[in-house]
Formats: sequence, C-alpha cells, structure tokens
Amino acid sequence: MRKLILVGAVAGAAGGLAMIPFGLLLGRVLRYPLNVYGTLLVQAILGRAPAWALAVEHFLISWGMAIPLVALLPRLRRGRPILVGALYGASLWVAVNSLFLPAVFGRQTPWQLGSSAIWPSLTVHVVYGAVVALVAPPLLGRRPDPFMQSSA
Repeated sequence: MRKLILVGAVAGAAGGLAMIPFGLLLGRVLRYPLNVYGTLLVQAILGRAPAWALAVEHFLISWGMAIPLVALLPRLRRGRPILVGALYGASLWVAVNSLFLPAVFGRQTPWQLGSSAIWPSLTVHVVYGAVVALVAPPLLGRRPDPFMQSSA
C-alpha cells in the first residue's frame, strides 16, 4: 500500500505537470475555459483563488486520482498501459468534470455548453492519464515501455 501511494504521488505529479503546458496553451493562449471547477473549489474553501492555492489543489487531486490507475496497471494481462491511461483520463473527465462537478456547483454540463467546453478539458485529462500510465510502470518494477503489450 505504501508503494502504491508513493508511486501514485510521483506518477500523479508527473501527470499534473504534463497538463500544465496544454492548459496554458488552451486556456491562456487560445482562451478556452479550463480549471473552472478547480477555481470554484478553491474559492469555496478560501473565498478567493490565489495561484498558490490553485497549484496545491491541482497537485493534491493529481496525486489522489492517480492511485486507482496505478493500482490497475499491474493487473493488466494484455494491453497497452498508455492507452489504458488515456482512457482512464477520459473516463475521469466524463465522470467528474462533465457530470459530478457541474451538479455539485449547479452549473451547466459541458455537453450543454458545447464543444469548446468539452475538448480542451478532455484533452488535458487524456494527457494526464497517459502520462501517469507512462511513469508508473517503471516505478512499479514493470516493463518500462508502455507502448508495448504488457505481460503478466
């Protein structure tokens, strides 16, 4: 369990870091709405959303969300871990960002808002999952090439 948490922390941090350049490009440069719920969550807790608090929130969630994927990867008998990671990231986005968080914050779902509210955030979550799956196997003592089929 301790190794799972440690690998989840490292792989989750890597996934969280990998999201940042995509987020900056899509959010700051191209002006798509990103990190809406991260900002709302921090504002709900602190009353405002300073950059340091957004960074802490981002990495805490990145670490925590990595643990189920890290636990799943060694159980794959066949398949490509990076593809499983990308699908995991997409699934997280669908469950959490497109359904759960809009309900919690009383906001429209991305599906109601249109494609510009879907693909940018979905993209960064796919990147997150793929990077977690890329980083975790070597830390778990598994085959380091996530593009090759894994063996159990």
